[in-house]
Amino acid sequence: MKNIQAVLFDLDGTLIDSEHFYYSNWKPILAQYFGLEISYDDWIEYFAGHTLVDNVRFLSEKWGIETTDEFMWKETRAAYAKSDMTNIALMPYAAEILDELQAAGKRIALVTSSFRTTVDTVLGHHGLLSYFEFFVTREKVSRPKPDPEPYVLATTLLGLPKEQVVAIEDTSTGFTSAQGAGLTCIAVTRQAAERRKLVEAPILLPGLQEVRELLLPSLP
Repeated sequence: MKNIQAVLFDLDGTLIDSEHFYYSNWKPILAQYFGLEISYDDWIEYFAGHTLVDNVRFLSEKWGIETTDEFMWKETRAAYAKSDMTNIALMPYAAEILDELQAAGKRIALVTSSFRTTVDTVLGHHGLLSYFEFFVTREKVSRPKPDPEPYVLATTLLGLPKEQVVAIEDTSTGFTSAQGAGLTCIAVTRQAAERRKLVEAPILLPGLQEVRELLLPSLP
């Protein structure tokens, strides 16, 4: 890919291996309060990549579970605090690709549906915050992914032509957002459920190592 000047990264499932963390915290809440048992495949299929508000609405639409955003926010945040988000690992090659993109003079920013507190906790723990020029987090937008608003805002902040910007996403939700903003999006996931949803993505790769090879082909 030629003339790319900036790379916009998603966070959950793209740079950090957080889906097991979220699943392990939502699963007991759904079982205890609503008698709903979900598998990890269910989590990837129906919940991953969506906001809490979307997930609460989906619980009602698919399983008839009536709850509130406030209740689920309170319960999940308490669970996250007990589980310690600093235990969330980086995805393979996350640190390497950030380091190499920075060394190559590329601008880097984050576009995520997570809140800034999550970004600071996890990426701060891994010492990666300084790589990012700015953060478009959930509280920065009115309409989160899959709406294009987060990527429209990020492109505006960069001040670059869209042809010089690429987004990296692991879910169809994020891909739809980036594509809607007129950006080239590299989809990167090993999850079979997400790969099925991303079959129309022009670039679908299994991991960040392959993204690195695409964006920085001259590196060993």
